[in-house]
Amino acid sequence: MKMYLRLVSALIQGVEPSDKEKKRNRLFYIVMAFIAGFGIMLPMTFFVGVILYTMSGALLPLGTVENGAEIFLHLIAAFSFIFGLNVIFSVFYFSGDIENLLPLPLRPYQIISAKFTAALISESVMECLVILAALIGYILGGKMPFYSWVIAIIGTLTMPVLPLIYCGIICMAVMYFTRFIKNKDTVNKITGVFTFLVIFGIVYLISLSGFNADKLIDALSKPDNPVLSVMNCIFPTVPFLVRSMGTGSLLDLLIYIGINAVAVALFMGIAQILYFPSVVGIGQGGRGKAKSVDAVTAKMKQHRISATYFKKELRLLFRTPAYFTNCVMINLMCPVFVYLAYVIQNQTHFLDSFIYGIKSGSEENILELMLGISAVSVLVTAVNCIASSAITREGKHFFFMKYIPVPYITQINVKAAVSILISGTGMLICVIAACIWLNTGIMFTLFCCLLSLLSVTFASYFGVYMDSVNPKLIWDDELNALRGNYNIFFNMAMAIVTEGAICTGAFLLHRFTDIGALLIIIIVFVLLMILCAVSYMLCHYRATKNIENIAG
Repeated sequence: MKMYLRLVSALIQGVEPSDKEKKRNRLFYIVMAFIAGFGIMLPMTFFVGVILYTMSGALLPLGTVENGAEIFLHLIAAFSFIFGLNVIFSVFYFSGDIENLLPLPLRPYQIISAKFTAALISESVMECLVILAALIGYILGGKMPFYSWVIAIIGTLTMPVLPLIYCGIICMAVMYFTRFIKNKDTVNKITGVFTFLVIFGIVYLISLSGFNADKLIDALSKPDNPVLSVMNCIFPTVPFLVRSMGTGSLLDLLIYIGINAVAVALFMGIAQILYFPSVVGIGQGGRGKAKSVDAVTAKMKQHRISATYFKKELRLLFRTPAYFTNCVMINLMCPVFVYLAYVIQNQTHFLDSFIYGIKSGSEENILELMLGISAVSVLVTAVNCIASSAITREGKHFFFMKYIPVPYITQINVKAAVSILISGTGMLICVIAACIWLNTGIMFTLFCCLLSLLSVTFASYFGVYMDSVNPKLIWDDELNALRGNYNIFFNMAMAIVTEGAICTGAFLLHRFTDIGALLIIIIVFVLLMILCAVSYMLCHYRATKNIENIAG
């Protein structure tokens, strides 16, 4: 047990920022953590709790109050499995500690148990908050007794275990039985395609069935729901947890704990057999053939410095599977969600009044559309983390930024430009498609595109600045560069708080004053231009200084 705890502690510290990185700006981390808590975590958990509270209240008179909590927990478990595959592959097989752990007198199950626990702790913080919020909503909406709170805490801490065990078993089986997957790039490509296909499949199924709250409640009101029956077989812990909270059954709680315990024991047994044989021959690089110096130099051409650096950044994002999956792919998914909204609208007509307001020139609806475009543009740019991981991605090659004959501000401008190009392209496709759907006219469409680009530009420059404050430069694989980088999370929180303040203020101005929507939109434009200028100045004066200080 002592060795296990030491291993877990060492593995977690390997993902967390180093002591040197933490000491650089301790006050910055405290302030950003406070903003992130109130800007992201509390609103998200409150929203989830409200959904479960409303759903449980609607299902309580029908006698199927458990169904709402079950379907929501199944959904969380499914997404935990989907996004956990890449993480488990990386932690089990492609982390830099492999070569240090294998020579030690440790058994396979000891290594895997420590790695699994470290991954569970690192990856499940936000998931546990969402689960807790969902269970609180279920307890309050379903009018559960006091002992449900104790069971809810147990469920919050243990619910993420089974999905990650599935990920671990699949990863070891794949690496043991398929000899061609022996480098992380191949694995990242496969898991990236799998994630994209699953998300696209979910969107497609929703588009076929439509989305209607009444239909959802009606489906969940049936005691024998076929979807729940299937999901209960895949994640058998969920129904026992939910039932034990509702009835207080000690047997259901013990069965829930027992299933998790059996799954862990089975997982450790499989690890003991498969892990060492499957980890042999693991490589960090790709499978491309090495080229001679003459062959490389023969293809070299002289280009402008900024253009060359721009190509370097683009190639890094598109050729590195971990970056492509986590940074670029979200921009490819944006048009899919616009299409989903279009299909659902045709089936349910849930946007009829809004679309009619846009076409009839309603100032309030036009203002809502413009504010929505700005908010989504900022959010997508912050979430894809192209800008907020721009300096972190340099990693051990950070000093390349110092020694090449390119000013820091030029490098920063290029990094921001890459974010603007990728994020802006995805958003412009969505904005143009939405405007064509709403038949808003050419001038209004151009106006919306300009608003979106301003929002993307602000979020991009601000993201680069945030990453310059305290970049995570010590990481052993590209996925850890994103997982362990708090600047991504802090930048997302700042973007949400800033854009939320702008949109809320603009809407309240229109609702409670006589200021027209056109003037408010102009004010928003001016504010965004000011934010663009401020974020650029922060990069020009502060980010360059930050990089100089880190480079020494």
